[in-house]
Amino acid sequence: MSICVSSNVSTNGTADYFGYSVPIYFMIIIAIIGISANLTVIIVFINCKIHRRSFNYLLVLQQSFLDMLVFCFYLCAFYYPVPKRNIVYCKFGTLLFFCLSASTLNLVFISIERYIAVVHPFKHRIRVNEKKNTLPKLCIPLAAAFLITLQYAFILEEDPAVPGACTFCYKNEGFQMLSGTILLLANWVIPVSTMTFCYYHVYITLKKQAKIRAELTMQAHTKGAGDESAVEINISPSQANRKDKAHDAQRNFIITMSVNTLVYFTCVTPGILFYVIYTICECFDVINHFFRNYVFLILYINNAANPIVYAIIFKDFKEGFSKTLSSVLETVLPICTTGAQKGNL
Repeated sequence: MSICVSSNVSTNGTADYFGYSVPIYFMIIIAIIGISANLTVIIVFINCKIHRRSFNYLLVLQQSFLDMLVFCFYLCAFYYPVPKRNIVYCKFGTLLFFCLSASTLNLVFISIERYIAVVHPFKHRIRVNEKKNTLPKLCIPLAAAFLITLQYAFILEEDPAVPGACTFCYKNEGFQMLSGTILLLANWVIPVSTMTFCYYHVYITLKKQAKIRAELTMQAHTKGAGDESAVEINISPSQANRKDKAHDAQRNFIITMSVNTLVYFTCVTPGILFYVIYTICECFDVINHFFRNYVFLILYINNAANPIVYAIIFKDFKEGFSKTLSSVLETVLPICTTGAQKGNL
């Protein structure tokens, strides 16, 4: 006997489940902002070839692709009018959950890469020097997300009680508890624990490195050296300058991704708490509860927030955005000027 629980994937054309407390047009605006912002990141990275500078920047590019797909699938799943909604249309929601999970695991993978690079630089240098193909490594978050969300292809079914809606149908209570446990671990416990552990140790390591650099710089001043950085590492001033820039770029990137982690934690935690409380006590109607609407609103805001963080903190992105915008203006303005002059004639 199957156990069916109404899901957050409503396939009716008007997405009635948001109608209680969150205006439907506000959700559409959030989705459009998410698509536009992540598309901007993709254009800037490709135009300025930022993704070629390091593997982590390539992961950021992949992050933007995944976040953009989240909103694309979201609009298709909730607002695209389908003449006849059937089980195939319900299974389509699996793609949305896959992109959400892959986006989360991609953030986790970035934190692990930065942890290895900063805390264990020798191991990281060996891995980089091996020059292995980056495609298998890029696929790690995607493969993990596929395994985690594959269950949706089996449990998402048509809701016989509500026309045009889908439900989670489980074979038994044991499978339902197993599914919930996997989702809780994969979408909150493991990501939050891993990213917190990695960035905490990265912070401690960078703090120690900064202290050592400050002591060496002070020694250089005491000895009356001309270039502190050169004395510190016994290389030429130009090489020391490049090293300092690389250090600053790494620090800026880590700060950016740490803020993204904080945003993720802030946006995902309310939904997880809501789910856990309901699972423990079942003391409220999870389907019609007004807070449920805001939980999913905050969850999707997370996927639109990353480009905003880049625009505020990420120096390489800000420089790339300025260059891209300048090149666009240089191309468009002459065309507009020529068109205006022809119109006057």
